[in-house]
Parts: sequence; C-alpha cells; structure tokens
Amino acid sequence: MRWMAAKLADYLRLGTFMLAVLIGVQLPGFIQQYEDALQARLAEVRHNLAPFLADAKRHSGGDLNALIARYLANSDEAISDGGKSLKQMVEREAYLADLTQQLASSAVTRAWYALAAPDQEIFKQVRAGYDYRVPLDISAILWGLSCGVLLLILLDMLLGLLAWPFKRPERQWR
Repeated sequence: MRWMAAKLADYLRLGTFMLAVLIGVQLPGFIQQYEDALQARLAEVRHNLAPFLADAKRHSGGDLNALIARYLANSDEAISDGGKSLKQMVEREAYLADLTQQLASSAVTRAWYALAAPDQEIFKQVRAGYDYRVPLDISAILWGLSCGVLLLILLDMLLGLLAWPFKRPERQWR
C-alpha cells in the first residue's frame, strides 16, 4: 500500500511538472501578443492625435494642453465637449505609453506587467484570442523549465508541510 502511495505521489509530481512546463512554454507567446495589442492601441491613439498636434502647432505654439484649454473654455458646447474628448485621448496615450515602457525591460519584469498588472481590457482581449502554440525557442524552453521546477519545489514543500504532523519520530539506536 505504501508503494502505491509513493508511486501516486511520483505521478502527481510528474503531472504537475509537465503542466507547469506547458504553461511556462506559453508565457513568452502570450506576453508578446499582449505587447503587440498594447502597441497597436498606442499607435492608433497617436494616429488619432496627429491632427490635433498639427492644430496645436498652428494655434497654441505646439502645446496640446493649451489647445485643450482653449476648447474647454469655448462657450460652444460642441467645441468644449470636443476638448473633453481630446483630453481623454491625451490621457489614454500617456497611459498606453507608460504601459509600453513598463514592458521594455527584463523578461521577469515584462511577465509581471503583462500577467499580474496588465490593462484588464487588453488582457481580456488577448486572452480571448490567444493562439495556443508551442514555440520551441530558447525563451519558451527556459520559461517552461523554470515554471516546472518552481511549481515542483512549491508542491514538494506543500506536501512536506502537510505530511510533517504525521511523521513518526526516528528510532535512535543505542
């Protein structure tokens, strides 16, 4: 009976390791798709801001915030509402630029910002359209093995802690 329990524990450890490897192999591709979606949205908002930047150069000495203030101060409600929309677009561009900057660092930092602290809307969009694949590049292999080993260590520690109260004290020979 003890032999069967040991084998079951071994299979559990092996299954956990393989699952973690498969998840880890997916991380670089998912992070790249998240980054691509983020950059696409940033490019789109910058494209939409381009005419307003040209207007700011002509009418406000290149200061987009001064142009927004002129729009907001206008008594015509349609123009002041346009100023509010322009202000939101400028804030969105700054937000997306900040997220993009966060992803321009080490692999672990990129993973943190893409998986633990992402823009929720973009994250959901990427997750819904994610193409599960197994890329065999060095990054995917390293992520897969790292996740596998880390999860296996955590599982062993958890099982050790759970089994600790049930261990019999070792006999000491005299």
